[in-house]
Amino acid sequence: MKKKLALLMAAAVTMSSLTGCLNNTSTTNATTATVTTAAETQETKVEESGETEATEAAEPEELTYEFNADNVGEHTFSLSTTATSGSALSDVAHYLADRANELSGGKITINVFEGSSLGSEAQNLEALTAGTLDMAIIAVEFYVNSIPQVGALILPYMYEDYDQVQAVLEGEAGEYASQQFLDVAKVKNLGYYVMAFRNMYMTKAINTVDDLAGVKIRVPESSLYVDTFKMMGAAPTPLAMGEVYTAIDTGVVSGLENTPDACLNNSFFEVAPYFNMTNHLNAPTTFSMSAKVFDGLNEDEQNLLLQAGLDASHFGLETTKTTDQDYRDQLKEKGMEFVESDIESMRAKIDYNAYDFMDSEEAQTLFDLVQQSLN
Repeated sequence: MKKKLALLMAAAVTMSSLTGCLNNTSTTNATTATVTTAAETQETKVEESGETEATEAAEPEELTYEFNADNVGEHTFSLSTTATSGSALSDVAHYLADRANELSGGKITINVFEGSSLGSEAQNLEALTAGTLDMAIIAVEFYVNSIPQVGALILPYMYEDYDQVQAVLEGEAGEYASQQFLDVAKVKNLGYYVMAFRNMYMTKAINTVDDLAGVKIRVPESSLYVDTFKMMGAAPTPLAMGEVYTAIDTGVVSGLENTPDACLNNSFFEVAPYFNMTNHLNAPTTFSMSAKVFDGLNEDEQNLLLQAGLDASHFGLETTKTTDQDYRDQLKEKGMEFVESDIESMRAKIDYNAYDFMDSEEAQTLFDLVQQSLN
């Protein structure tokens, strides 16, 4: 219980620290409500001494989404993720499940299936749309394939730090993108998780953008990544995460780009010894739920899941900020050589107007909303 309370306090601190830049009514249409949890403060008498002491308990929580826990029924959902056990993404997925269970008094259970056991993100997204899968961790870049305009949310070298990304996602830009997910893919976004900035883990040092010329690098199965690395002169090669280690080991590709967390937990450092510090892109992921499943719930159940998603979002932000350097340190201990890549030479190759999706009205609207938040 102490651990859970500590996590909730961390989430509350994060929410408070972001209030200045996130005080936007578009974050939610729900009314803030006070809900007393099962850990409600109570007093226990000590019979022998006659003394009274307060038990460890949480104060009534200030929640963003209003719901009546008594009107929440028994539900069990499946949540799919490509994350491996022990990774930051896996921890956040389990936090979401635990939080929903706690808020519902044990009536809502979310079973987390890790390591792509229920399919890739592309497959999971199709299943969410069809209503054959309840929930999945879907990165924004995978939505770009079917909803190109949301690429305007994650263009390379758009963000400077993690709080900045969170502010955009909790503002009008994040809400606009979530509405696109719902309208086109029939997926309800319960919240965003700000992941670490992405870098390149290669079999060679990348000092400047010229060192990427013709280099085969694994990228996610997303058109935005393919276009980005073509601009930088590389030969982007989309591969499913489960194929990457072998592809590098056999020379099919010369490395990959991803978060330090992914590099460590998938042991890519064994085959790609150069950590090229490019910080080229920040790609948040989403706690996605099939709209078909979400719409089958009553309003109290829906709001409870939205609250769990928001709490997981804030917990995830703190996790990213506190573990990013730790993962880098662990990779150094594993023998990776860190390279101070010339970021400006890479940034200079990126032309936002060159992305096909930027021609659409929706992409321009989203891009403008992001810029308004950043400025």
